[in-house]
Amino acid sequence: MHHALWRLLRYAKPHVGILVLAFACMAVLGLATGAYAYLLGPALRFLLSGGEEGFASAHRVPWLADLPREAALWGFPVFVLAVGALKGVGYLGQFYFMGLFAQRVVKDLRRDLFLRLTALSPSQLSKERTGDLLSRFSSDVMAVELAAMYTVGSYLRDTIQVLVLASVALAMSPVLGGLMLAVIPLAALPASKLTRKVLKGTREGQAHLGQLAGQLHEGLGGLRTIQAFNGQEAELARFESYAKAHEEAVVGAAWARGGVPGLMEVLAAAALAGALGYAAATRAMEPEALLSLLTAVILVYQPVKDLGRVTQFAVQAGAAGERLFALLDLKHPVEDAASAVPAPALHESLRMEDVRFFYGERRALDGLTLDLKVGQVAALVGGSGGGKSTVTSLLLRFERPQQGRILLDGVDADTYTAASVRSQFALVTQEPLLFHGTVLENLRHAKPEATKEEVEAAAKVANADAFIQGLPQGYDTRIGERGVTLSGGQRQRLCIARAVLSKAPVLVLDEATSSLDPENEREVQAALAKVLPGRTALVIAHRLSTVTNADVIHVVEAGRIVESGSHADLLQKEGRYAAMWRLQTSGPIERGAA
Repeated sequence: MHHALWRLLRYAKPHVGILVLAFACMAVLGLATGAYAYLLGPALRFLLSGGEEGFASAHRVPWLADLPREAALWGFPVFVLAVGALKGVGYLGQFYFMGLFAQRVVKDLRRDLFLRLTALSPSQLSKERTGDLLSRFSSDVMAVELAAMYTVGSYLRDTIQVLVLASVALAMSPVLGGLMLAVIPLAALPASKLTRKVLKGTREGQAHLGQLAGQLHEGLGGLRTIQAFNGQEAELARFESYAKAHEEAVVGAAWARGGVPGLMEVLAAAALAGALGYAAATRAMEPEALLSLLTAVILVYQPVKDLGRVTQFAVQAGAAGERLFALLDLKHPVEDAASAVPAPALHESLRMEDVRFFYGERRALDGLTLDLKVGQVAALVGGSGGGKSTVTSLLLRFERPQQGRILLDGVDADTYTAASVRSQFALVTQEPLLFHGTVLENLRHAKPEATKEEVEAAAKVANADAFIQGLPQGYDTRIGERGVTLSGGQRQRLCIARAVLSKAPVLVLDEATSSLDPENEREVQAALAKVLPGRTALVIAHRLSTVTNADVIHVVEAGRIVESGSHADLLQKEGRYAAMWRLQTSGPIERGAA
């Protein structure tokens, strides 16, 4: 936890100027609070005596003692009011600047989290539950925000107040002041044990909260399936088990958290009782001095208790920081070498040479060699699990092969930065990915600086312009999250238009029509018939009907290319491709129908 807290403190470094302003306000607040305690006893004696005894003898404020009696009677309340106003300004300034500081820290942290999450490979993110990731981005970051707003400020403000008030108490009477302040270090050991219990409960509670968020996200995403199989009770039972574990962890932490101020109250009462008994027995102090001493000590316990309370925020932030840094410390499997340079645009060929790749123990590619020449449309076909989509992950540098090389115009891809290699490809996946926003904003995602004319030209190439113009606001129509207001074919044609707009050298279609019904598939195929001619493209498909016009078709099985050729050539070979073609076009489905 301490390591996580130190790392979180690094986020404060760029905003130390704001902390200095907050610290100045806290210093004013601390001094004003000390002034209250210091003046309370003499003020009471001065006012009760009507000023007859003089304030200088009552307590060391010469300028009041030298005033005429009437002026002193009016001057002291005005002085108290001025101290109160100063204290109010100190409070206002420290809360404003600490709030500003907390928001700046959290903004930087969220930015780093967003950059890290969007920079990880899809396979890394697939190991995490989306709801748990969202929980870290929300509740864990909120724990850091609370610590930045209250803990840092409280440590500064309350430490100043403790030092000022303790100095006042010791100045009044070293013996009595020391006796009443001695409880503070006595409370340290049991308080540290309770804090460890708080840390354990907080850490477990944050983890269980992530499980709850993960199940909620899964439940909302799979609502149709849950209801179709009447699985609400099973999901509720799982939810309740997570909720109970979260409750037990949080309640345990709350019990330990409440023990710290409770312990301080008991010890403070004991110290005050002992000091009052001693003062009564020895008559060692004047009443007004004793009143100032007691006021200082009573006031000092509040910031001490506040320090104990806000320490719990630090504990929560430490537990949250551990979860956040577990994400921030993840490294992408393909990191740029120090000598990496931007890749030039592909102008001859792309080659995967004897590539082997494993997902854990499972072999996905086993010595695959693939050549794609510029201007050529190549297709990868085969059954599920053969390794086709792994080819996409390797080409776009989502993963690095354990063996073999990827060559761009004969140069190893490791020579280039991953971002510049990815810029060589425009990807269209099986699941059309669109963002909440307008059609125009979605298309410009590939090229933010594109003009309206360039966007419309790309949409026309992808057979998307006609249906876009028919939308209520045309290109300015908002299409909802993931494009839910459009049909599957419309969404996919927008994705193809976006790929065309990017003008990347290589177009990669990864099962781009496999999730579409026949009508939508025909729409997308018509779009591809306009897009593919003359382009460099790699088409990964399960349905063979989508690749019959490819220049070369590669059949992939068990991570290797077992056949290559044009559609006509492969049918003549009567090999694996011909068997797959017969199965998909006129095979056992028709013979088994009844």
